[in-house]
Amino acid sequence: MNLTARTMRRAAAVAAVLSAVLVIPSVARAAPAAAPGQFRAAAMSWLSGQRGWLLGSAPCGKKSCTDVLATSNGGKSWSLAGAVGTPIATPATPPDVGVGEVTFATSSVGWAYGPALFRTIGGGKSWKAMTIPGGGNQVLALASSSAATFAVVSPCKEFAPKCSGKLSFWRTSSLTGTSWTRIPLNLHGPGSPDIATFGPTVYVVVPGFPSLFYFSANGRDFAARRPPCSAAQQSALAQVVPTSTTGLTLLCAGPPQIGMAVKTVYRSVNTGKTDTSAGTTSAPGINAELAASPSGNLLVGAWAAGSVIYLNDSHNTTWSTALILAAGPGFNNLQFVSSKVAWVVWEPVTLNSADQGEVYVTRDGGQHWSLAAI
Repeated sequence: MNLTARTMRRAAAVAAVLSAVLVIPSVARAAPAAAPGQFRAAAMSWLSGQRGWLLGSAPCGKKSCTDVLATSNGGKSWSLAGAVGTPIATPATPPDVGVGEVTFATSSVGWAYGPALFRTIGGGKSWKAMTIPGGGNQVLALASSSAATFAVVSPCKEFAPKCSGKLSFWRTSSLTGTSWTRIPLNLHGPGSPDIATFGPTVYVVVPGFPSLFYFSANGRDFAARRPPCSAAQQSALAQVVPTSTTGLTLLCAGPPQIGMAVKTVYRSVNTGKTDTSAGTTSAPGINAELAASPSGNLLVGAWAAGSVIYLNDSHNTTWSTALILAAGPGFNNLQFVSSKVAWVVWEPVTLNSADQGEVYVTRDGGQHWSLAAI
C-alpha cells in the first residue's frame, strides 16, 4: 500500500504515542504532528501574540493538501493542526472552489473562506463545508468581533465577467453560532470589501471612488462614516485597522501609476468621526495593506513589481523603508500581534501556485524583519 506524506506523518505520530504508552502509560499523550515540509503559506490568523494559525499548501503524495498549522508559543514552533478538504484558491482553480483566507473567532472555532466557506470547532483539526449565507457564490470578507462573526457575500462566482446581483452583509447569532442574519448595508463598489473588528466594534470598507465606510459599536447598528481620502487626488479608502474600541488607523491609496501610487495614512481617536494625517509613504507599490500596533507603530506593505514595507514609528508623519523584497510581489495579512511583533505572508500561494508563500516576522516594532522558520 502506498502511503501519502500526510499518512506517514500521522503513522509516525501514532508510533510515537504507542511507544510512550509502553514506557510510561500514565503520562502518554499524542505529540503534535510536525509542520509538513515544503509548506507554502496563503494566510494567517492570530488571537494573541502567542496563539496563531497558518493556512497554506503542502505536498501530500502526488497532490497538494490544504494544511492548517498552529502555534501556541508566538511562532517559535509550528505544528500541523489539520487539513481543509478543498484546494487553496488560485486563479487556476474553479471559481466556486477553494479557500484563501483563515480567521479564528476563539481558540476552537475558526473559518476558512474565499470563495468557499469552511468551519472548524476543533482548533483547526477538522473542517466542515458550510452553506454560504443567502445562497451566495463566494465569501469576500469575514471577521469576528467579541460577539459575532460577520461576512460579506457575493452572488457572483469568482472572475464572473457579468453579474447583476448585489453584495450582502451578514452576522451570526453568536460568536460561535452558525445561523446568519442579514444586515441591510449598501455595499456596492468595484473594490474588494474588508471587515475589521476590535472587541464589539465593527468596521466595513468597500474600496473605490467614492469609497464606502461603515461603523458599528455593537455589530448590529451601522452608521456611515466619511472617508478622509482626498477627492482631488482621486484617493480611495483601502483599509482601516482599529487599535482600541475608539482608536482607528485608515489607509487611503491614490490612482495607480507605473509601479506606484500615493499612500496616505490617517489616525482617529473617535472611531473615524475625525482624523489627523499620519503622513504619506514613498511612492513605490500600488496595492497596499496597513497594520497598526497598540503602541502606535504603523506599517504599510505595498507591492507592484516588487514588495516593500514602510514604517512609521515616530508617531508623527515620518515614514521610512523597513523591508524591500525585489522579486515576487504580494503581501497578505500584515498585522501586529503585540506592540513590537508583527507578521506578514509574502508571495501568498493564492496569487499563483508557483509562489513562495513565505512568512516574515519583526520583533522590534517593524524596524528589522526576518524570514520565519515554519
